[in-house]
Amino acid sequence: METCTIYDKLVRDNIPAIIQADHKTCRTHILNEKDYNFYLKEKLIEEAREVRSAESKDELIKELADVLEVVEALQDANGISPKEVLAVKHQKAKRNGKFEKRILLECVIEESDD
Repeated sequence: METCTIYDKLVRDNIPAIIQADHKTCRTHILNEKDYNFYLKEKLIEEAREVRSAESKDELIKELADVLEVVEALQDANGISPKEVLAVKHQKAKRNGKFEKRILLECVIEESDD
């Protein structure tokens, strides 16, 4: 009896060939531009969750590499240069700071005029 495990996710280009080399069959299709952008964003969330779950430095490096791969694909798919992203990154760092001080915002207290 055949079983089909549903993934419904964007995969790297060589994954279908790797699956076939393992003597398995997979069903794929090529995404249009709109769907490609959607699934890239989904993939970024998936990879970010894997970063959160990484327990060793080596795992973290591998997961961060995956995040960078997806970020670069999103940039390419949307005609955004790395230079544009870095410029905004630097602007935000100058305006809002970085994450060097390890500040956790617990809450903001607002006084009422009652």
